[in-house]
Amino acid sequence: MATLAIAGCANVVSGSAKGGSPALTGTSLFVGEVATYGQTFTETQMTLLAYLRALRRIDPCGLLLMLKNIGAPTYISGDVGGCFGSIKVTGTASPSSVGLSLVLGDYSRERPEFTIGGAPVFHTAGTCLYEFPIALNKLPNAPVLKGARVPALRVVVVDGARGVPAPNCKMAQPVIGVLATLNPADMPVRDALSAYPIKIAERDPCEILGEYPGRVDDLRPSLFGDPFSCRFSLKDSDTQFEFTIRTGVDPPSRLHEEIRDGVEYFHGQDGSMCTSMVRLGKPLYARDVPGGAMQENSTPERIFIEVLSFSLKAADCGSTRAMIDKAVGIFRGSFD
Repeated sequence: MATLAIAGCANVVSGSAKGGSPALTGTSLFVGEVATYGQTFTETQMTLLAYLRALRRIDPCGLLLMLKNIGAPTYISGDVGGCFGSIKVTGTASPSSVGLSLVLGDYSRERPEFTIGGAPVFHTAGTCLYEFPIALNKLPNAPVLKGARVPALRVVVVDGARGVPAPNCKMAQPVIGVLATLNPADMPVRDALSAYPIKIAERDPCEILGEYPGRVDDLRPSLFGDPFSCRFSLKDSDTQFEFTIRTGVDPPSRLHEEIRDGVEYFHGQDGSMCTSMVRLGKPLYARDVPGGAMQENSTPERIFIEVLSFSLKAADCGSTRAMIDKAVGIFRGSFD
């Protein structure tokens, strides 16, 4: 199953809650044409893109604030694909950090740990990480999703700091109880008034395909089901690319840094795998709840765009570097 992490568009419903406009709801997750970025996709690929877009449209910090009846969050810390918050449940000694994110998961070979409201809940052994499917297929305009992967919500509980597993998973039970029984139509939607708005989280990583019109040969789900990743290959090439928008504190130490035009780039090669990353934008600090004041003494996340390439032959790191350069031009205006 997944690692202990909170993983997480051009046509996304974004910034629409203005003035007297009604609040957006989960019924809008499949509204609008799916962008093709100059490519010709199969029906299966178009369905995949529609579900990935729907997952990106869900506001994970909005989901976290729905937990107020079991323990009011004292802070939230947003990232591109997920949201963390500190919650203290009555009867527990101290607050725990709860993280939520959306994924496209494959549970065809997994046995559920338990069920809640008919929903199977899957547990990663040795962690407090749980995942369960969410019935986005019941929403208006949702296409039929074929194959083993299904949209799912990931819940992880850590003790204090994000990287420290909780001593027990007691905290996860009430959280899952609330979220597993949530009507998909009541899912909170990202917009400019979200609990922790992040502009780049309203973008589609597959926008990069527009730089290669008519050249995409294959499009498939990312290795870990991340809706903020675009995995594809190009015609006349055996190289597989995975283009991801994500957050982190620092880039991997194995990469070397270069600065061009005030932009931080990181590059590396490991056999037939190439990595290129760029770090842009302001730090993402945790925010108090209520009020939204930034906790500037906390360790902030930063936003990265990462391109990984895998080849069965010799690595072509030049194409990976070229892609990250194109990404800066496409996405730079959406960094907060």
